[in-house]
Amino acid sequence: DAMKLRFAEELMLLVLNEDYGGLSFVPDSHLNHALAGAVLMDLALERRIETDIDELTLVDPSPLGDDLLDPVLAEIAAAEETRNAGWWVRRLAGNAPRVRDRALARLLEAGILTSADASDASLAPSVWRSRRYPPADSEAEQDIRLRIMRILFSNDIPDPRDIVIIALADACRLFEKILTKAELEQVAERIEVVCRLDLIGRAVADAARESAREPAAPAPPPKEIPEIRGWPILGSALDAARDLRGLLARGYAEHGPVFRVRILNRRLYVLCGVEANRFMSRQGKVLLRSYEPWRSFAEGLDAGRTVLSMDGKDHVRLRQAFGPGMSPRAIEGHLEGVAGIARRHLESVPLGRAFRPGRLLRAIVADQMGVVLAGAPAGEHLDDLALVLDALLRSTLMKQHALLGYGRKFRKAKARLDLLASRTLEAHRPGGPLADAGDLVNDVIDLHAADPLLMPETDMKAMVLSPYLAGIETVSNTLALTLYGILKHPGRLEELRAEVDAFFAEGPPTTDGLRRLDLTHRVVMESMRMYPAAPVFFRFVATSFDFEGYRIPAGHPIFVGTTVTHRLPECFPDPDRFDPDRYLPDRAEHRQRHVYVPFGIGAHHCLGAGFAETQILLTFAVILHAAEFVMSPRNYELRMSNVPTPRPANNFRLRMTRRRL
Repeated sequence: DAMKLRFAEELMLLVLNEDYGGLSFVPDSHLNHALAGAVLMDLALERRIETDIDELTLVDPSPLGDDLLDPVLAEIAAAEETRNAGWWVRRLAGNAPRVRDRALARLLEAGILTSADASDASLAPSVWRSRRYPPADSEAEQDIRLRIMRILFSNDIPDPRDIVIIALADACRLFEKILTKAELEQVAERIEVVCRLDLIGRAVADAARESAREPAAPAPPPKEIPEIRGWPILGSALDAARDLRGLLARGYAEHGPVFRVRILNRRLYVLCGVEANRFMSRQGKVLLRSYEPWRSFAEGLDAGRTVLSMDGKDHVRLRQAFGPGMSPRAIEGHLEGVAGIARRHLESVPLGRAFRPGRLLRAIVADQMGVVLAGAPAGEHLDDLALVLDALLRSTLMKQHALLGYGRKFRKAKARLDLLASRTLEAHRPGGPLADAGDLVNDVIDLHAADPLLMPETDMKAMVLSPYLAGIETVSNTLALTLYGILKHPGRLEELRAEVDAFFAEGPPTTDGLRRLDLTHRVVMESMRMYPAAPVFFRFVATSFDFEGYRIPAGHPIFVGTTVTHRLPECFPDPDRFDPDRYLPDRAEHRQRHVYVPFGIGAHHCLGAGFAETQILLTFAVILHAAEFVMSPRNYELRMSNVPTPRPANNFRLRMTRRRL
C-alpha cells in the first residue's frame, strides 16, 4: 500500500533544520501543542471525531491501526464528558513527545530521514536532492517545505492538507525560524488568510496557539558563574586527569548545570546534567562550534577539516554522505567475518598467563574496522594508529604539541599511515580491486568526484583514517570495561554464557540472532552507562547565549558534560551499582529523555553509533563464547586512566583459564 504521511509526520519534516540537522529550535510547549493539534486533525479527517470552536465529539471509536492516532482516539472514547478542542489540545500536549518520537521513527522507516534521533535527524540524500518522498500517495509525495513555500509566496489555492499544516506551523511560531524577518513580513497576511480557510483547522490551531501562549517573564540580571574550588596553580587539573566526569558530577551537585572549572591557567565554562543535554539536542548546533577545539586534530593529519572539526551545512552533508558506510547495515553484511577476526586473535592468547587486554582488543577492533570500512585488516598498523591518535588527542584536548614526547616516532608513524591511506584509496578507485566494495572509502571517493569543494583531495586521506582513529580506542575500551563489569559482578555470568552459546549454536551470526541477545545487550548498555568512552564534549562558544539564568559569552572554550546524567541518582537509582536490569521494559531507566547518551547528543552525535554498538555486541559475545577469563588478581578494583581518553589503567590484567573454541 502507498505510504500516507500523517500531519504529525509532515509537521516534523517542516520543523527539521535542513542546514544543521536535527530540529529547529521551537519551544517545547509550542511544538507539543501543535503536535496534539496535528493528531486531532488526522482523527477529524478520518471521521473519528468532529470538532468546532465549541466542542469535540466522538463519531467512531474504531481503531485505525495507526500507532500515532489510536492511543489518542482511545483516550477520547474513554472520556466521560464532552470537551472542546482547546481542552483536548492542552490534555494531549503532555503526550506529544511520544508522538514526536514515533513520527520521527516512522519517517526513518519510510526512508525519508537518516535518523530518528531528534538531535541528529536529517533528510535522506535521495529526498534532499529530489525534494520528493519515496513512493507515496499523490498528496504527500512532494517535499512539504516546497509545497508550503509555494502556497505562501503565491496566490495558488491551497490544498486542505496544506492549510492544516500552515495553521499548525503558525500555531507553534515555526515560520519565525524558517523565514527571514523580511520574508515573514511579506507573507504574514497570506498566512492569516490561509489559516482562516478551514474551520476545523482554525479551531484546532487556535486552541494550540492559545494553549501554547506563555506570558513573557522579565529576564533576571545575569548571575556570576560559580567556579569549582581547586588547588593553587593546578586548579582542578589533577581531578580532571583522574576522573573528569566525576569532577563535573561534583560541580553539578554543588552548583547546578552551569559552572566554571580551572585547569592550570585555563578557565573553561561547563554545562552538564539533563538541562545541558536538552540544550545540546535543540540549540547546541547553532550556538557552539567544533572547528576551533578540533582544528589541531585535522591539521595533525595534514587536512583542512575532518568530520570532528566541521559545523553547519557542510557537516550535515558529510554525515549524509558517510552515514550508509558507517551504519549498522554496513557491518551486518560482515558478521561472520567480524566474528572470525575476534576468534583468530583469541587463539593467540596463552592460557594461564596474565596479560593486559587492551592491545588484544585494539588489534581485534582494528582488523574488524579495516575489513568492513576499507576492505582490508589494519592490524599491522595498530601501533602507528595508537601513537598518532594519542599524540593528536593530547594536542587537541590538553594543548600539548602533537610531537611532544614522540618526535621522530610520530613522524614515522604518520608517514606509514599516509601510505596506508594512499594505498587504500588507490585500491578503491575505478579499475582497482575494491572499486565496487561499496564501503566507506568508496563513499569518500564518490563525494570527492561529486563535490571536490566539500571533499577536497587534500582531505581524503584524513577522511579514510578518521574512522579508525575515532573508533579503535572507544570500541576496544568499551569492550575491556564490559569484561571488567561482568567479571567483577559474576552473578549473571553463567546466564550470559548460556545466551551467547545458544546464539552461536544456531550457526553463523545473524542480525536477527543479535537482536535476541537480550542480557548481553543490557550488560553492554550498563557498561557504557558506567564507563562511557566519550564522557564530555569539547566545544567553542560561537554566539553568546543565556542558559539556566547565566550568560555564556562568545569566544570561550566549553565542556559539555553529556554523561554526567549517567551518575545522577535521580536518573539512575544507585548509579554506582552495575545493574543490567535497568534496561528491562518495566524499568527502562534509559528511556528518560536526554538521560542515557553514551554516544553523545546533538549535531555531533557519534555517526557510527549503530555500527559500534553492533560491533561491540558481537565481539563481546564471541569473547564470552570462545574463552573463559578471570581477573588477575581476582579481587582487582578498577582504576581508570583518563589521559587522553578514558580507559582501564595498565594494571588491569586478565588470565584466559579455558579456551572454548
